[in-house]
Amino acid sequence: MADPQPPLTLDQAHQALRHHPKARPWRVHFRFGYGNNAQTKEMTLLAPPDRGQLVLLRLHNGILLLQPASVRLYAPVEESELEPLLGTLRGVHNIPITINDASAPPFGERPVDVPAIEVRERPEPMGDLLALGLDIGGTGMKACAVRDGRIVRFGQAETWPEGERGLDSLVTRGRALLEKVREGEPAGSLGVGFASPMGVGGQVVGLSTVMQQRLGEGVDLHDLPARFAEGIVDGPLAFFNDLANLGRSLSGEGRRRLLRLQVGTSFGGCWIDADGTVNAAELGRLIIDARPDAREHTYLPVRGAMKSYLSNYGLALTYGEVVGEAVSARDVGFRWRDLNQAQDPRGQALLDWFLAWIDGVVAEARFFLPGLREVEIGGSMLQEGTGRALRPALEARSQEVTVSLARDPGYDGALAAARAPLLMTPLRGLRRLG
Repeated sequence: MADPQPPLTLDQAHQALRHHPKARPWRVHFRFGYGNNAQTKEMTLLAPPDRGQLVLLRLHNGILLLQPASVRLYAPVEESELEPLLGTLRGVHNIPITINDASAPPFGERPVDVPAIEVRERPEPMGDLLALGLDIGGTGMKACAVRDGRIVRFGQAETWPEGERGLDSLVTRGRALLEKVREGEPAGSLGVGFASPMGVGGQVVGLSTVMQQRLGEGVDLHDLPARFAEGIVDGPLAFFNDLANLGRSLSGEGRRRLLRLQVGTSFGGCWIDADGTVNAAELGRLIIDARPDAREHTYLPVRGAMKSYLSNYGLALTYGEVVGEAVSARDVGFRWRDLNQAQDPRGQALLDWFLAWIDGVVAEARFFLPGLREVEIGGSMLQEGTGRALRPALEARSQEVTVSLARDPGYDGALAAARAPLLMTPLRGLRRLG
């Protein structure tokens, strides 16, 4: 049994640099909003001038978690000394990042992602009608029928069976799954969770890698919920990012200062603030591994991101290292489950590796999200034997922040989708301009 190289988390690297004899302050200003209503969050990082790349990696994580409109970095080095990583991050983030320029405007002429708030109107009560939820992930889709807040039926299917492509194919399978769970009963609402970056108002601002491969470029998704609902649902519809749905559902339960993580085709997340606002984030891009030879991201020119470690793809790579057998991203969850149910020590080795990366995510979240109380983790592969092993291990790690496994890591996304049309929870997302 192989032993994968342990992570050097970004937080560990920065803790070591704080006491370096040549450490200098790097001041970061995250700016939120525009004009007279703009606010600024200032943070100071300590690092030697020759370790600017590590500072930029943490700045990248701050943009993902905080979603500012623009960023200024006051550095003890010239801007040219931060290349090529600085140019890479400017390409990854659609916001201005300025260095040592006190005269720079808060935003430039090019398109920017503007944080925006949406609050949905409360719909009319549905009586005894079913609320349907459809959760569309990159690997699998799940649906449920809910009455009085409880799941009465559920079902699942592959999102993209072998050879299937195109929007019509996706709609056909989604409708079949909804018909299955409603069993001919009248339905009063439908919520759809979709595994791609979305802004407020159901605006898809980009497709995940899998969705882009299967749906193609330029596909029009604005009427997707209506196509699923036609002839099945006559009532309110909602269309949100899948993690935004989960966050809104948890916020509606009164959960606060909670970071919700999802292990699946990618590694997603959302942050519920003290006032209940849900902040969606693309945490598959969160950089945790600070080693120079960290794994490359699947499509971005960066290393050490969570997509390469705690997604199906990343876990499959580690499974191969630990177990010595190749496994596909589609099957790794089942193989890991079987190891844990057989109490195979290789399952525990994978679990230890998983926990080390979760520790890195929690450390980054605590750094940027003051007052964080709880981290909750979900995802279908964390059910059954893996879930039974993981739940007590997470509870044992809880100290200042409670870390736990979701109550139902399998169908909580579909249940959250079913609740989506019935909630007034505010959502803070990204609306792309230009």
